[in-house]
Amino acid sequence: MKPGERKRGGINSRGGKSRRGGRPGARKGFGARLLQAGLVAMVIGVVALAGYLLYLDRLITETFEGRRWTVSALVYAQPLELFPGAALTLADVVGELNRNGYEQLANPVHPGSYQRRNSELLVHLRAFDFLEGGRPSQRIRLSFGGGGLAQIADSSGRPVPLIRLDPLSVGSFFPSHGEDRQILPPEAVPDLLESGLKAVEDERFDSHLGFDLTGIARAAWINLTAGEIRQGGSTLTQQLVKSYFLDNRQTFVRKLREVLMAVILELRFSKEELLNAYINEVFLGQDGARAVHGFGLGAQFYFNRPLTELQPHELATLITIIRGPSYYNPYRHPSRVLERRDRVLGILHTAGLISADVLQDSQAKPLGIVSGARSGGAYYPAFLDMVRRSLAETYADEDLTTAGLRVFTTLSPRSQDATEQALADTLSRLETGYKLPAGELQSAVVIASTQTGEIEAIAGGRTAGRDGFNRALNARRHIGSLIKPVVYLAALERGYHLASILQDAPVSLPMRGQEPWTPRNFDGEVYGPVPLVRALGDSLNLATVNLGLAIGVDQVSDRLHSLTGRRPKNQFPSLLLGAEDMTPVEVLELYGPFAGNGFHVRPKSVVAVMDESGVPLTQQRFELEQKIDPENAAAINRALEIVMQDGTGKSSRFARLGVAGKTGTSDDYRDSWFVGYDASRIAVVWLGYDDNRASRLTGATGALQVWDSIFSRLGVSSPAVGYPEDWVDIEYATGLLANEDCAEVVRVPLPESVDRDRDLQAKAGCGITLRRFGEGIRRNLREWFN
Repeated sequence: MKPGERKRGGINSRGGKSRRGGRPGARKGFGARLLQAGLVAMVIGVVALAGYLLYLDRLITETFEGRRWTVSALVYAQPLELFPGAALTLADVVGELNRNGYEQLANPVHPGSYQRRNSELLVHLRAFDFLEGGRPSQRIRLSFGGGGLAQIADSSGRPVPLIRLDPLSVGSFFPSHGEDRQILPPEAVPDLLESGLKAVEDERFDSHLGFDLTGIARAAWINLTAGEIRQGGSTLTQQLVKSYFLDNRQTFVRKLREVLMAVILELRFSKEELLNAYINEVFLGQDGARAVHGFGLGAQFYFNRPLTELQPHELATLITIIRGPSYYNPYRHPSRVLERRDRVLGILHTAGLISADVLQDSQAKPLGIVSGARSGGAYYPAFLDMVRRSLAETYADEDLTTAGLRVFTTLSPRSQDATEQALADTLSRLETGYKLPAGELQSAVVIASTQTGEIEAIAGGRTAGRDGFNRALNARRHIGSLIKPVVYLAALERGYHLASILQDAPVSLPMRGQEPWTPRNFDGEVYGPVPLVRALGDSLNLATVNLGLAIGVDQVSDRLHSLTGRRPKNQFPSLLLGAEDMTPVEVLELYGPFAGNGFHVRPKSVVAVMDESGVPLTQQRFELEQKIDPENAAAINRALEIVMQDGTGKSSRFARLGVAGKTGTSDDYRDSWFVGYDASRIAVVWLGYDDNRASRLTGATGALQVWDSIFSRLGVSSPAVGYPEDWVDIEYATGLLANEDCAEVVRVPLPESVDRDRDLQAKAGCGITLRRFGEGIRRNLREWFN
């Protein structure tokens, strides 16, 4: 090596190794690995994205297709039958038309409208598919006179013997998550609604692929310049995605997922399918536990009319509400909704969807929302509970929520409305009058036909249209004196009669490990010998217990079992005074044979069920069974009429109109009961507190007042006037054969085995003594001040 030359690969002048002497290609190897890692990550990302998109695609396709065709069972009330001679006033029919959402017009040109002319009604009926077949829309003329419907004629003037109004829809069996809707096919959706949704919510709906960048930018600019949120940037498809799959969290990831899902929907389904799904899916408000979805139910809920009958201003209101059902709630913020509705109408006019005249006319109209959310959509949850229970033996829950069944029921909207109005008025009045805590007193009511057992109305609580604990079906409470007619029926079947003398005397029965059982009369008095009819009429506890012990508690228990099909749990003497829990519906079944003149008709709420195509699936049969001998049934019915005329029910305004009934009060005033019936209807009423505390209300001062209020709205159907000639007049207080000087005289049936000359004539007379005179004064004072 020459002097001054450096050895390659040797130590440099600074003592380090030469950089040229490093590993060849080291930098190049690192870059290659980095590139390779990037490619692998990219492949993994693409595969993951593809997998995620496939997951979204499957989720969207299965959910969307399945949910599109999920149709809950639709439930209908009984239709109002119209025929010449029907005891219906013009006001009755107008009330039914208004309840069904018929519109009063100067000229009823379209179905769902009517005109009133003095004593006539011109009605344009809607088409409806009844069980017997479809009825097209048609015009009829109703003429009233003589206290009822006098004549029916068609549009040509020909007489019509019978026609029915289309029945009211009273709800549907929506799934447990609370969403209710009425599914509309594309052909049932007004063109103005479809075009209006696009004009207001998504102008580029027909051309975009699920999202619209131009629309987002335009909405941002409009909202910025207006200083408020006036327009949204989401397309109808994105809104549909949010309704089906996503929550309301505003995050970038959720928004990105929304866009991806919207694109998949657009690729998978047609624009017509997406728009129809949106129309059936969009959230339009909350009715208690029921979420109102879709324009079909929304039209019924807010306007009580089918969507096809809504006018432009009403469609514009629904389009307004979808922007924010809480913010644009027409019941809470009517002025806010009215302002935006007029703005929506302006957009419809600018888009060429309505004329200037229609715009001006529509903006001049009020919102037209039905009075109170309870009136729209006709939702009766307590009655629907009864229907669901009736159908449970035949149909699974899935059938009721997905198969599109049509259920025809026995509900009478008129009876239901009368019940709800009576509860609203009477409970508040009782709370005020008796200084009870406001809004806490609860009630349950069941009304049925005495002849057919068809349940016309059910109230599960004091507040109508609310889901929750259904007291009519599920509240088991002591029935108190409601059981006494069973005791007296058992006695009649063993040779007693209404004039038989019972002993109203003290009772003391030893109880193992407890104090003796010593029942008392309501007023604490003891009345001695009294006729059976008075013991039941005045609801005397001591006379009832002595009678029950004489015939046997087991005999009374067996008779209660035979009337209800349910054996009482209480087999002790306290059963004789109603220490037995029953629900109002069970009480209805107990009293059904009394009201039915000895015949039992099983209470029913369903008439028939049809499938989605209109084919009948099931029909409820009429089942009649005699449970009480006709003579004994007549005697009990007469005794329960006397309860109203001279006994604990005589404070009723209908006491002298031939109605029958029985009051009931449990220990410490915890339960107030009344069962009453006329020739057509029977109604069971319960009042009390859910926590079982005392209410200070007797059966007469509480439940009877509700019953009176209901029947003052429905009217009373009195039985035929007069009693058979072979019945006997006796004195109510003593049971003696009455003469012309007696004050309280009741006519009663007596069995042929009674020798009137021997058993009654020998004791004839009024028996008016100072003691009985004092009893009468005490009884009247008790009724006045209780």
